[in-house]
Amino acid sequence: MDPLQQPVSAWWALGLGLVLMTGELLIPATVFLWTGVACLAVAGLLAIFPGLTLAWALLAWFALAMAAVLAALRYHRGHPFAGDRLRPSGTPNRYGAEFVGMTATLNADSHEGMARVDLKGANWGVKLPAGDLKAGAKVRVTAVDGIFLVAEAVQ
Repeated sequence: MDPLQQPVSAWWALGLGLVLMTGELLIPATVFLWTGVACLAVAGLLAIFPGLTLAWALLAWFALAMAAVLAALRYHRGHPFAGDRLRPSGTPNRYGAEFVGMTATLNADSHEGMARVDLKGANWGVKLPAGDLKAGAKVRVTAVDGIFLVAEAVQ
């Protein structure tokens, strides 16, 4: 007999769902989570309808997994991840570009034209072309140079 036409136990679907959801803990990408949830839903269907064949179980799992992943993607379009909120739209690979024009306070005395400031909950290295400043001095960000912000003293 064809293996796809044989009835399948709900325990197999339950076990696979738990394995997939455990995979989400190891490789967080939200895909394993939602495919695991779909597998648990199929386990529920198999418990209610114990005569379902493997073919029907796979078809139900595929449909539920695709629906769950698409729903998660749609949700995340309106609710971005925390890291995405730090970047302005249109500059996905230009971290710090949104800080140009902002003012900040130096955390400590600058040394050899370098200092640190806190902006939007992140600590940034700052280049100060005009020289050294004392802790607490106000600076305005004028540009981004690689991973550093470039700033000038505010009078």
